Amino acid sequence: MTLTYVLMQNLRRNPLRIGLTAVAFALPMAIFVAAISLVVAMAQAAASMEKELRLGVHHKTSLVNALPEGMRRKIEALDPDRRRLTAVCGMRWFGGRVPNTQNTLTSLAADADTFPIVYSDTHMQPAEIDEWNRNRQACVVGMSPAEQYGWKVGDRITLESTIPPYTQLEFKIVKVLQNKERANFFWFRRDFLVESWKALNYDDPRCNIFWVKCKSADDMHSLQKEIDALFANTPDETKSEDENTFGANFIQAAGNIPGLMQVMSIVVVVVIAMVAGNTMMMSFRERTRELAVFKAIGFQSGRVFRIVLAESVLLAVGGSLVGILPVTLYLLWYPIKLRQAGPVGILEVSWIAVIGSMVIALLVGLLAGFWPAFQALRLRTTDALRRVA
Repeated sequence: MTLTYVLMQNLRRNPLRIGLTAVAFALPMAIFVAAISLVVAMAQAAASMEKELRLGVHHKTSLVNALPEGMRRKIEALDPDRRRLTAVCGMRWFGGRVPNTQNTLTSLAADADTFPIVYSDTHMQPAEIDEWNRNRQACVVGMSPAEQYGWKVGDRITLESTIPPYTQLEFKIVKVLQNKERANFFWFRRDFLVESWKALNYDDPRCNIFWVKCKSADDMHSLQKEIDALFANTPDETKSEDENTFGANFIQAAGNIPGLMQVMSIVVVVVIAMVAGNTMMMSFRERTRELAVFKAIGFQSGRVFRIVLAESVLLAVGGSLVGILPVTLYLLWYPIKLRQAGPVGILEVSWIAVIGSMVIALLVGLLAGFWPAFQALRLRTTDALRRVA
């Protein structure tokens, strides 16, 4: 009588309970994989932003408070020899959406001359930069809206703004970004926006934020203090922060998503541990006589211990796989487009989450089965047979 044979017989003993227990494992572990994949994606996006050495300068009160465009020259004057900063790019929120749709794109009007430098991670090629500089209607779009609306390079598209003066503008796509971290973005030239507004008698060349491309982390920290000191005690006091911090604060404004995901993951682990422990204790109580018989016919206590423990691990890992595999395969073949999740544009499966969930399932199985297995180890054959007789 092999261990595998005993385990299979035990699993067939009560199919309904085994099935419900497997589902109780599967659903939480599926949520766990998706939640941790999102947390990992956010961490990777933060790491990607951090290495770009960009410093965001915006109004101390709020991003809604626009800053005079002349502040760019004052920031550049802090380092006239360009030893610490590479370039400064002013941006204005446009809030554009495709006409007759509801989803607002992360659309920003950027200074044409410095955008390809400050956002060098867009990897614009010389021909694309030349088209960007030559055509005032040029725009750069992320892969997410491009896939959603079937846009490609060379297409002419129209966006309408959701903020005053509710302008409707036509653009020409010069590049579709392949960066996952920039999958939701849409950039176009700020001079085109300002001129279009002027045509509507709406003269407002201000910026919501200035992005400062620095040459090193030390330069970024020193410029951060100097810029805020430069505009202190003025109507346009600034708050400067690195892109990673800016992105984290932006996400926090929509709710502490990473924290919520982590709490949810802990709850998931606790729930499945309680389910597994309860199931194994019930199973042990029901099979006390059977385990006593095993010992009576010559099974060693250690072998009985392994049978109970192996059953717990098999149930935990098998039930978890039922939930993990479908989510993993789905995210592999059909990554989820997160259009309102800040820097994370596409949710793909994280192998860290998959491996971590399997390790957790194994640990839960061991922990849940240890006490019943220990009781089986200490089981006195005569007492057990007398108790169930």
